[in-house]
Amino acid sequence: MTRLIIYFVALLLFFAIVFKVLRALNLENAFKKNHVWEIKVAYIIFSIVIAHLLAEVVMKLYGWSVIIIQNIN
Repeated sequence: MTRLIIYFVALLLFFAIVFKVLRALNLENAFKKNHVWEIKVAYIIFSIVIAHLLAEVVMKLYGWSVIIIQNIN
């Protein structure tokens, strides 16, 4: 249960960060004019995918730290 909570907290945190970063990159220039909904959907999809990857990295690090702590004790 702890792993799931850590994953979702990391996912939400990284989603917010990645979404802000993507908006700052001005990717609107890569899309056609007046295709606002496509830009919004692309931002959301890219944010979810990148946030998932980053949350998985956090989970791997958490798992490794648990294993290391168990081996020390």
